[in-house]
Amino acid sequence: MARVDGSDPERLPSTLVLTIDNLGEASALERGEQRAASGRDPSVTRALPWLLRELDRHQLTATFFVEAINCELYPHAVRAIAARGHELGHHGWSHENWRDLSPEAEGDALARGVDAFAKLGLRPRGFRPPGGELTSASPALLREHGFEWCSPEGDRAEVADGLVYVPFDWELVDAYHLMDSFAPLRASRGDREAARPPAELADWLAHRLAAGGRHTLILHPFLMLDDAWAAGVAEVLSEVAQLARDGLTAVVPGGVFADWLRAALSS
Repeated sequence: MARVDGSDPERLPSTLVLTIDNLGEASALERGEQRAASGRDPSVTRALPWLLRELDRHQLTATFFVEAINCELYPHAVRAIAARGHELGHHGWSHENWRDLSPEAEGDALARGVDAFAKLGLRPRGFRPPGGELTSASPALLREHGFEWCSPEGDRAEVADGLVYVPFDWELVDAYHLMDSFAPLRASRGDREAARPPAELADWLAHRLAAGGRHTLILHPFLMLDDAWAAGVAEVLSEVAQLARDGLTAVVPGGVFADWLRAALSS
């Protein structure tokens, strides 16, 4: 495999956009599974510190797509992510099912989130819609609220509607493989319906990423509360870091890749 040149995405035979989704009890509150915030969710108190240490150990930088309610519930955790050099992205207010929002509700969630991040001295440039799907109003609303790039489900990295699109595929989302709730989606895509065991998934992801290409990886802290998957994540991050050290894959946050792509396509 050819070595990468990180200055020009058109010369990148292999690029991995490393992203982390969800934090705290935001989605549980949104689904009504939890009536009030605890402020002590283990995905924040246990999984996040462990993950930040693993990323530091491997000298990897990621985009953390965080529900903006966490700026109020866990301001120290959100600031800690930024302080470690990671990029913060907007992931809805409380993990709303984005595709079902009206334009008014969508605009309110974006504005409310931008304000919450601003109170911590932070300004996300990227957005990932909870559930993976944008609405027809999303591009205009994202531009209106100052976003420069977005990461919905899709298969084409491009610049369109004044935004850079850094898409993801479900096959590189840990939750897609590990959670029973994704069984219908797996079946609809022709994948096996049963969830993968964590060790098997770690090996599969490591081999899939080693094959090269341009990909977006999504990992979830709450899943790392399972010791077996935490071990799997450690394995995957180790393999990813080795690919980067060997110069075979550029491993970058989404905003870095978005800047590369915009510059390449405007030159």
